[in-house]
Amino acid sequence: MKAAPTKNRIDSLDLIRGIAILGILIMNITSFSHIGVAYINPTLGAGIDGVNGWLHSFAFLFADMRFMSMFSILFGAGMMLFVQNIEKRGLKPITYHYKRMLLLLGFGLIHAHLIWMGDILVPYAVCGCLVFLIRNWSSKRLVIIASLLFMIPIFMDLLTYYALSPAELEEIYGPIWNPESSNMLKEIQAYRSSYFGQMQARSQAAYYLETFLFLYDGLWRYSAMMITGILLFRLEWFKAIKGGVYYLRFGLVFLIIGLVISASGLYLSYERLWEGAWSMTVGHQFTYIASFFMAVSYISILVFWSTKGFGARLQNLLKKVGRMAFTNYIMSSIVCTFIFYGHGFGYFAKFNRLEQWGVVLFVWVLIFILSTWVMNRYRQGPLELIWRKLTYF
Repeated sequence: MKAAPTKNRIDSLDLIRGIAILGILIMNITSFSHIGVAYINPTLGAGIDGVNGWLHSFAFLFADMRFMSMFSILFGAGMMLFVQNIEKRGLKPITYHYKRMLLLLGFGLIHAHLIWMGDILVPYAVCGCLVFLIRNWSSKRLVIIASLLFMIPIFMDLLTYYALSPAELEEIYGPIWNPESSNMLKEIQAYRSSYFGQMQARSQAAYYLETFLFLYDGLWRYSAMMITGILLFRLEWFKAIKGGVYYLRFGLVFLIIGLVISASGLYLSYERLWEGAWSMTVGHQFTYIASFFMAVSYISILVFWSTKGFGARLQNLLKKVGRMAFTNYIMSSIVCTFIFYGHGFGYFAKFNRLEQWGVVLFVWVLIFILSTWVMNRYRQGPLELIWRKLTYF
């Protein structure tokens, strides 16, 4: 039996989005549960000793930046689908797209500063405004601009590492990679305190991500991935017009390439004892580059799966999760911050990686239950409905 199609939707997009919303929590759980720098420096927080090391290696190889890149690609494809539907209704895409992005920006600012600092909606709204302007460029020009944008963070990191002396690199990256104990303790105490006691730490971290880190990395990377989504949409990639097996073969080739690059980076990171300056510049490139290949790989393999009848029930369940991706994303933040922050159970900086996985599985179960209940009764999730209503208001 084949998975039931959804009227007026590209079903593979919902399936892929469902997998992405589940997978992104594998990496986000580190930021929910431990100090911010533990996300980039695995020797801090839960560490990499014993089982922690094996679990970190799994996430490093199969999850780090992969699902975020998938979301960015889907955002570009979703933008084109939205524009297509708007044009069919005889409306002006520019009016409704920018209204939609303004609303997304508002949702993102609320999410980042009032719930969890690791928000992705704000940068998506900004990049979505920019990428929209070039959506009608020729495919050749889009490939060139996407490639250039993707290369900018690589160029800046490598230039920094090889242009500066070891002393200068240590001065820049040392305090970030290995912050003073007093600063780590201050962050832990802040997130274990009351809701209002967390506000300053959360807003400061969100502001850093929305400004410096966005300009240094996110603007270029997210935009490049969104353009990739536009190109895949033009190729009708998500409709599997070339037959499912083609996408499986393509996905497996990209998966092997991505894993080889990522495994090389993991090996060299251990060889260099997770040296801060190297890990944040040269070492980061292995994950950065591999994330593109593996995101496209995951998407292609899921497109293949969407053409097949096996696992139809699971596909339908994942599609429901994907149709409620916005709601599920915010719900994940609310649940996780309640588990780890002081206004809830206060387990911040207490869980090892195995215990973190327990939370991931718990949240996945909640997502499946909520998505099934809502989608069996309504056409959209609550936040999706609000966003849509405000867009057309």
